[in-house]
Amino acid sequence: MDPSDIELVRAMLVLGGVPWGEMEDGVQQVRMKLLEAGARIDNLQAWLTVVSSRIAVDWHRGRARDASLRDRLAARWEDRPPPGQSEDSRLLAPVVAEELERVPPAQRQILALRYFADLTARDIADRLGIPEGTVKSRLHSAVAALGRRLRDVEVL
Repeated sequence: MDPSDIELVRAMLVLGGVPWGEMEDGVQQVRMKLLEAGARIDNLQAWLTVVSSRIAVDWHRGRARDASLRDRLAARWEDRPPPGQSEDSRLLAPVVAEELERVPPAQRQILALRYFADLTARDIADRLGIPEGTVKSRLHSAVAALGRRLRDVEVL
């Protein structure tokens, strides 16, 4: 992709509502799809426009899924804590859910699959189509990032 193609992709992502902070991730996703498509593209500009638009839609769907997860977690703890959990845990759950939203999407995804869906690293790797070592690395980074965030808001 030349610079004008990258500008086209960025413009489509902005029009699609992707925030500036997520822009480079969107551009990288388009580049990956371009590599996957190989030489089968007849009209590159049209292809980039469509793929960029789809990535913007996917970004919004991901945000909606994350918001839904956050709402479900908060609602789950709202009435009463699970057996063996203290009242403090019930009060901290919304704070943890809010800070979880601020963790980068790839790390948040790994945390949700590991701790909320209770999947093993191998199961997560199979579902996402990535190496198990990548899952473990992302999980380690995600736990550390979430821990830092919780310490910053004086929860830990």
